[in-house]
Amino acid sequence: MGRLDGKVALVTGGGGGLGTAISTLFASEGAQVVVQDLNEAAAAATAELVAANGGEAMSVACDVSDSKAIEAMFADIDARFGPVTVLVNNAGVDRTPGDGSGEGNTVNERQVVDMSDDGWQRMLDIHLNGAFYCTRAMLARLLGTGIKGSIVNMSSIAGLAGWGPIHYATAKAGLLGFTRAMARFSSAAGIRTNAVCPGVIDTPMTQSIGQDMVEGLKMLTPAGRVGTPDDIAHAALYLASDESDFVTGEYITPNGGLVIG
Repeated sequence: MGRLDGKVALVTGGGGGLGTAISTLFASEGAQVVVQDLNEAAAAATAELVAANGGEAMSVACDVSDSKAIEAMFADIDARFGPVTVLVNNAGVDRTPGDGSGEGNTVNERQVVDMSDDGWQRMLDIHLNGAFYCTRAMLARLLGTGIKGSIVNMSSIAGLAGWGPIHYATAKAGLLGFTRAMARFSSAAGIRTNAVCPGVIDTPMTQSIGQDMVEGLKMLTPAGRVGTPDDIAHAALYLASDESDFVTGEYITPNGGLVIG
């Protein structure tokens, strides 16, 4: 018996490093997996990897910040697998067009001055609006049915400690607020909401900051290494599974001790 047998899991941003690890692990534990990504080829590649390992998956290419596209996606999922019972709001970026990062101003006050309205808003649209639209569509299908569900929001140590680009840290902190509020709104209906706050993880997003910075962060990490996508996937699996049935409104932060408390 897999830990997610009988569950339908939607992983947004499923074509990226974390999304692929989460999707494949969830499928190996018995879930039917929906891999969403803005990049159609990336979503399809993850779904194909799931299938190659004996799992069942479908891929969907859309923008999580487009509420109509999200509703259409959920309708397609309903037709293929039935209602989503596990939602991983993992879609995210660390830079946006017009965010003032072009001159390397990602960790100083110049980024605030140079950031355009669109650069700021796009970050919030992806992380916060995307999570809300998917959560709303999930709840609309589960409330009143007696079917339990689990929502896992992918935040970050940036949301805990204010590290990184200003719009990114703000969006990730916002996901923690959303997690706590949702736990109060829907836990009584059997739909739990929790978050994962990864530390420095070996993904393309982390590699984009440069090896020197990664090595510096590694030196600051008591565990003496950067994390792997599997470290995050296993944390998400616990929160998605019935093993965490009494856990809601909380976060797990696999970060090797870089941020404590």
